[in-house]
Amino acid sequence: MARKKRKTPGINGSSSADIAFMLLIFFLITTSMDTDMGLTRRLPPLSPNKEKQPDVEINDRNIMRILVNKNDEIILLKKGATGSQDQIIPVKLSDLRRITKEFIANPTNRADLPEKEKREVVGLGTMELVTSSYAISIKNQIETSYQMYVNVQNELIKAYNEVWDKFAKQNFGKGFEDLTPEQKKSVTDAYPMHISEMPLSNLVKK
Repeated sequence: MARKKRKTPGINGSSSADIAFMLLIFFLITTSMDTDMGLTRRLPPLSPNKEKQPDVEINDRNIMRILVNKNDEIILLKKGATGSQDQIIPVKLSDLRRITKEFIANPTNRADLPEKEKREVVGLGTMELVTSSYAISIKNQIETSYQMYVNVQNELIKAYNEVWDKFAKQNFGKGFEDLTPEQKKSVTDAYPMHISEMPLSNLVKK
């Protein structure tokens, strides 16, 4: 009598889908993914097509022009005495914050930095401060690296933070981050952040 061949038992795959789903969830939770760096900026509203942008009349001393060229070099552009040719002043990244702080506050009232005016600051009364119509204008070339762009922006933000912190301690006796929302608004009204990437052709020298 011939022996019957024993059948090989089949593998029960009913739970394979559940196991695969659990593994997928596990890897999604435990895997870290790199995130791109970025800067928070409020962009100006879009203007209607074909609408000519009006020229903004601004005193040249109230403009800080920064150029980051294709070699990642930082250059300050200042109008010459005749206004016909820009003076090119190379600046190290490590010096940019200090130069920006001097421009924002003009503590010694230098003639080549923003002019001063008396303004009303909520909660602090009338104060002599730099004009609120100053501007820090940045221009980058196409070949400028994104890392240098971020580095320059970070130095400008740190300059503002340090100016605000100093002003807060002088007038409220504590650092900027420890102020109430109303006090913070008084500080930022005294030294508003004016960082622009608009074309310099819209700025007319007085």
